[in-house]
Amino acid sequence: MENQENKSSRRNFLKTSSLGGIGLSTAFISSTALASQKVKEREIGKLNESSKKLLTLFNLKYPFFQAAPGGSKLAAAIAKAGGMGCVQLTWSSADDSYEWIQELNKETNGNFFANYILHFEPKSIEKLLEAGCRNFQFSWGLPSQEIISKIRNAGGKFGIQVSSRENAVKAVELKPDFLICQGLEAGGHIQATQYNKYALPQVLEVAGEIPVLVSGGISTGEDIRSAIHNGAAGVVMGTRFISTKESNLTDGYRQKLLEAGENSTVYTNCFNQDWNAMHRVLRTSTFLNWEAEGCPLQGNKPGEGEVIGKTPWGGDILRYSGRRPVEGDTGDLESMCMYAGEGVGKIKDIPSAAELIERLWKEFENK
Repeated sequence: MENQENKSSRRNFLKTSSLGGIGLSTAFISSTALASQKVKEREIGKLNESSKKLLTLFNLKYPFFQAAPGGSKLAAAIAKAGGMGCVQLTWSSADDSYEWIQELNKETNGNFFANYILHFEPKSIEKLLEAGCRNFQFSWGLPSQEIISKIRNAGGKFGIQVSSRENAVKAVELKPDFLICQGLEAGGHIQATQYNKYALPQVLEVAGEIPVLVSGGISTGEDIRSAIHNGAAGVVMGTRFISTKESNLTDGYRQKLLEAGENSTVYTNCFNQDWNAMHRVLRTSTFLNWEAEGCPLQGNKPGEGEVIGKTPWGGDILRYSGRRPVEGDTGDLESMCMYAGEGVGKIKDIPSAAELIERLWKEFENK
């Protein structure tokens, strides 16, 4: 039988516990309401301050940037629809680049940029500045002070693709106008070594007031909403944008993108005949045959050196070349390199660029 002291202690404990429970319940309700409010905010697409800064900086309607592939026709269509177009000029002649930039300036408000991969010497920058190009983006390296000075002296802007905190620190020292955070989800040649859920917080921490865009696996308005709610100013889309009517892909390549599923891409160094860098591609017949042989090194690949196609100007396309099949190419195009990011499984149609951008914005706003 309990003594009076024990009974009194128990009564005090129960009284205190009950009062404490009321406090805990109130706190729980408050935290639950706050969490619910945050969920509602995430469900409704809202641009953050960094997004608004990006739109003002480049006179854009939407914080949607085109990744390098796709061609100048697609770049113009994206720019005219309110996004940021892009032309890949790393391997193009200075004269061809000059003509494309002049044409884009006639068709658009200048909301496009020239992309250069710094594993290769950027030989046409001066010619582009002469043509009126004012926006540039660099990947796979950092632009020299000489290049930056030329761009700044012409009143231009530039961005740098990064993939980690350390990479971002080096890039920020050059005072770029924007950064692109690339993740392993991306298609094409991949500078990244980690997925964006790890890379983006690192880059944002370093970037400060510099707008940061996310690249890799972005295919829907929901993907865009997630990126912006996690601090990104906007997104860069490659696979989703090349799956449009204006891109310079062959019809067969577009069809392969439509047919792709969740496990249709592979991160590999298979197609390294021109450039020995890691890349994400569809599992075409060339890759499957190479994988079946145990992924042998250069010099021992099945069918290595075979001519599998011709370019529009009559050049040979070799097996294991990094060239993707574009309009005018002929030959065994299915066995060529077909770049695609991890978001390819969400692509279900081939709309025009303008139709796609309008849809993505509505999905972002959740309308």
